[in-house]
Amino acid sequence: MTGAPAAPVALSRSRGVLHALLDAPGRRNAVTPDLLDALHAAVDTAEADPGCRVLVLSARGEHFCAGTDLTAPVPEPAAGPEAELPYWTLLDRLTRTPVVTVALVEGRATAGGVGLAAACDLVLAGPGARFRLTEALVGLVPAMALPFVARRTGEQRAFTATLLAEDLDAPAAVAAGLADLHAGEPAQALRRTLVALSRVDRSTAGALKAYRSRLFPRDARLGQDAGRVFLDRLTDPAVQPLLDRIPTPERAV
Repeated sequence: MTGAPAAPVALSRSRGVLHALLDAPGRRNAVTPDLLDALHAAVDTAEADPGCRVLVLSARGEHFCAGTDLTAPVPEPAAGPEAELPYWTLLDRLTRTPVVTVALVEGRATAGGVGLAAACDLVLAGPGARFRLTEALVGLVPAMALPFVARRTGEQRAFTATLLAEDLDAPAAVAAGLADLHAGEPAQALRRTLVALSRVDRSTAGALKAYRSRLFPRDARLGQDAGRVFLDRLTDPAVQPLLDRIPTPERAV
């Protein structure tokens, strides 16, 4: 008798912290509808607990996140005039939740996985971390990830990293602004970061994040536009031959 498939995200708690471990290493922790649902649920859990100040995203295996699973059906926006794709909604939510979000990247973050890390308030990069926006190599545009990368690196640096599909190690990611800290001992670096964050209460962190959003606002329609650009390229017949070059086990961007 076959049991239920394992959850793509495993949650655990420590004092004031919710840890969300991307736990589908066999799929390179690719972005799937199940993963997005599980990460939204993790944010729900963190927000519902008034004692939770920090949400930490990390991953099991060699990949932090390999991006969108292209073997899954083409994603569809939620219904309504302001429809956005679920991936965008998650990234936007990570920037706006009053809980501080921390990405602990110890393996490869590729394509949409870069966006997932970049949307977090703090990014800690271990010695094995690599960051690479690969979409342009297969005819796609990282329309949803790019705004979150650019808010860290600046517009031109994000554009260059995308156009050249640069493969950034941890020191290069810090130099670019994509990561905040290169940590030789990631677990120790995370502990130090959590100690520092424990000195700031949740309401203050939330107020700071809310003010940052007002200080550097995004166009209210950007989520819609980003999803449309991504889907237009994904469904363009001229792009399909490029996508077909990707081996089936690796079809994620």
